[in-house]
Amino acid sequence: MKADTNTNSSHTTAICIKHKLFRYFRKHSIRQLQLLSPPSDSRIDEGFQQPSKTTTKKSSFITFNRHKIDFLFHLPIELSYIILSYCDQKTIFEACHVSIYWSQLCKDNHLWRHLYVQHHGTIYPAPFNTTTDYRTLYERKLELLERWKHGEQVKMQAIMGHNDSIYCVQFDGTKIVTGSRDRTIKFWRTTSGTGVECYRTLRGHIASVLCLQYDDRILVSGSSDHTVRVWSMQSFDVILCLRGHDSGVLDVCFDEHRIASCSKDATIRVWERRSGQALLRLLGHRGPVNAIQFHGTRLVSASGDAVIKLWDLESGLCLRDFVGHSHGLACIGFDGKKIVSGSNDNKIKVWNADTGECILTCEGHTGLVRSLHFDKDKIVSGSYDQSIRIWNIHTGECLKTFTRCHKSWVFDVTFNETKIISTSQDQRILIIDFAYNMDINHLIKVD
Repeated sequence: MKADTNTNSSHTTAICIKHKLFRYFRKHSIRQLQLLSPPSDSRIDEGFQQPSKTTTKKSSFITFNRHKIDFLFHLPIELSYIILSYCDQKTIFEACHVSIYWSQLCKDNHLWRHLYVQHHGTIYPAPFNTTTDYRTLYERKLELLERWKHGEQVKMQAIMGHNDSIYCVQFDGTKIVTGSRDRTIKFWRTTSGTGVECYRTLRGHIASVLCLQYDDRILVSGSSDHTVRVWSMQSFDVILCLRGHDSGVLDVCFDEHRIASCSKDATIRVWERRSGQALLRLLGHRGPVNAIQFHGTRLVSASGDAVIKLWDLESGLCLRDFVGHSHGLACIGFDGKKIVSGSNDNKIKVWNADTGECILTCEGHTGLVRSLHFDKDKIVSGSYDQSIRIWNIHTGECLKTFTRCHKSWVFDVTFNETKIISTSQDQRILIIDFAYNMDINHLIKVD
């Protein structure tokens, strides 16, 4: 109840400021006029004359002006900043026009830094030491969000280099890593200008590379050759080859302690990260397990049997089934609270991981939803209908559709604060850059 009280208090304060604080004089003057003016009376006495209503209004207004107080001017400046910190950017911009003093308050750099953190979260360090104008940074963030919302002023760039379909992709601020049906894993980087080049190719799998994930120490890949390979991100050699699946490895994921893999053989295997020792073999699906993801000690799996399962990695038990899709599942996402799934029924569903309730369904794709990625605000999905869509994760509204951005099926899609990167059967890596020609210092994390 205490947290609810604080939330309601902050909300009430914000509403009070927005609707009363900056319209104080106009509204209060009207209220004073009403108080000072005599009550209206429908009775008429032509033998008694009284001042006209116009005269009364003028007199009342003059009387009020003598007592008008700019309370922000008289408050300690620290309290003024606290009041302003509850406002949104539109209200702050309006407040700049009230007076010179208010304009000075609203242009304070520390105020805009507080507003940025409150509304948009982390301010990332810039690669160089610079003096930051936080109001400008706030405006750049708004511009970036508008580009995501409307899909305007974006740059689309295609990269070629693999000799066959590209099944999987992951990227960060310095590189893109892809896995292909040509049995290779390729590393890409941005060159001077706007080019992208392949600077490293890993070979070792003897069949298609279907999935991968990396961090700063290892890269884990799964293949149609039934193996999971663990590569060093320093030497780029294979340090572990995990065998146990009886068919192609369709997805992998890992954390600091465990590596998990799933397969066309309908099983999920969990391995110790450092030694490669087999820890668990999870059984329960009646079809290929196409995707997995874990968070903490819980793992979710999506199968061609149209069922999502939530597993406890400590006990190896299935905690819950999620049933609602009418066809097999192709992809899954999990952040510990929400599960987001994509299916051959062309739908995306959002689930409450704790209750099993389906809380949202996104409809619009006309083919299998092959891949998806999500954050607290949006879902990005790629489909066999050759499109990429951006969805509002709270309402299910499709915000933007990039129609036929690939020439064939979309196999994988992922994104960060400024880019969507997708791969396809058409052998292309597609980069959709929402920050094209923008200064992104402080907006994104630089690895």
